[in-house]
Amino acid sequence: SDPAAASEAAAVRGAFRSGVTRPASWRRRQLTALLAMLRDGREALLEGMRIDMNRDHATGYFMELNMVEHAAQHALDHLDEWMALKTVATNLVNVPGSSALKSEPFGAVLIVGCWNYPLLLALDPLVGAIAAGNAVVLKVPSDMVPRTSKALVELCKRYLDTKAIKCLGGDVKMNQALLKERWDKIFYTGSTNVGRIVYQAAAEHLTPVTLEMGGKSPTIVGKTSNIDVAAKRIAWGRFTNAGQTCVSPDHVFVHQDVADKFIQKIKQAVTEFYGEDARSSEFYCRMINQRHTTRVGAMVTEHKDKVCHGGAVDVSGRYIEPTVIMFGSDWKEFEASKAMAEEIFGPVLPVAVYSDYRSVIDFVNKHEKPLSLYVFSNDKNETDAFLHETSSGAYGVNEVVTYLSNHELPFGGVGHSGVGRYHGRFSFDCFSHLKAVMQRPDATIFDIPARYPPYSSWKVALLGAVQAVRPAWHFKLLRYATLGLVFLVLWGNRKQVATWLHWLIDLTLG
Repeated sequence: SDPAAASEAAAVRGAFRSGVTRPASWRRRQLTALLAMLRDGREALLEGMRIDMNRDHATGYFMELNMVEHAAQHALDHLDEWMALKTVATNLVNVPGSSALKSEPFGAVLIVGCWNYPLLLALDPLVGAIAAGNAVVLKVPSDMVPRTSKALVELCKRYLDTKAIKCLGGDVKMNQALLKERWDKIFYTGSTNVGRIVYQAAAEHLTPVTLEMGGKSPTIVGKTSNIDVAAKRIAWGRFTNAGQTCVSPDHVFVHQDVADKFIQKIKQAVTEFYGEDARSSEFYCRMINQRHTTRVGAMVTEHKDKVCHGGAVDVSGRYIEPTVIMFGSDWKEFEASKAMAEEIFGPVLPVAVYSDYRSVIDFVNKHEKPLSLYVFSNDKNETDAFLHETSSGAYGVNEVVTYLSNHELPFGGVGHSGVGRYHGRFSFDCFSHLKAVMQRPDATIFDIPARYPPYSSWKVALLGAVQAVRPAWHFKLLRYATLGLVFLVLWGNRKQVATWLHWLIDLTLG
């Protein structure tokens, strides 16, 4: 075991066991401090992302820092509600008694962030972990985004409780060392291949995990859609951050009746966003490193003859031009291409043409379940078919990516695209164990003999009556009948009831 990893893990375990993270006051202080950290460290963090990824400050702020600010404020606004003991119904066999749900923190948790959105994907889950009362080791990808990670580590040390919240840099060796430690919860964001490694490491200690991975998010453009809007939104979702966004449209199926117009409009949108030469645009990012540039560049060069927009690749400059590859109706070549063999995670958009959306549903269902699926259409039959007949982490109609900003919606994959979910209340639940709580009186009168052996015929009959399976309307009818009976009793003794009420008022008011 790596001494540094073991030391930090032991420190947060000790902090949690001390009880410091459990009170609402500590949670509020840390969330408030996080907001102050984002405010005061804004320029340093945005400049770090500009140097590491050529990301402009506006994109960096609104797609990362601002979303974390909203998450932290949302948690502060709802913390008392989330922490409160929630009373639930008690079944007949446990009457008299009370039942409740108690959210309690897991304990010492590990959060492993990802380089493509190094602040959002580290700090958004941190908000949930803090709100739920955990102690945290936060691992940031300093080998991939060194300037951003260095700024974040320094700011966390300055603003947050360093005994209970540790923000660490380091490369893959640090990740491996941390995964050897025993945690009460692991939250990982990254590739599916590494997700498998995390899952295996967690299984060693039966540690619960949340895995936010990715996959290929299909996008369908129907003939009834507004092509101008569809093209702009898809181009924005695909080429923002140079396509290095897990929920971006990965590939497009466009109806044959609108295919030519869609290609024309998406070319137009790319030019509007980034100019004639995206390389010179301050709003166009770079690939994270040369290895990924080479990988994605191979998808472009494989089908150079089908590139209808872009196609330029500069490995040394980590640059790939926003590229559209048009496969037309040749689904066989489309499916066999390198671009369809894995999540692209770069600024390349393969497009195929369809005539019947049922064939697209069949295509989607025979591949791994995507993180997101988007349909641009105003045909309710078409949108409903994709909603009900496919499975994905999220589903969007006439929109891409922006559902992430709604705290009332969960974010997470299914199958190969992820395990678990977070955002808003879901983040709090993600880092909480929901404990069942029951309280009953211990008076002898309520200790029914029928529960204990030996089970004579009368006990079996009584238990059978109490535990008989009944539809919910039976219980509603019983409740109303009981209330009616109480009303009749009170009405029949209204003079006596009035006397009792008069006595009670006199007693209360003196």
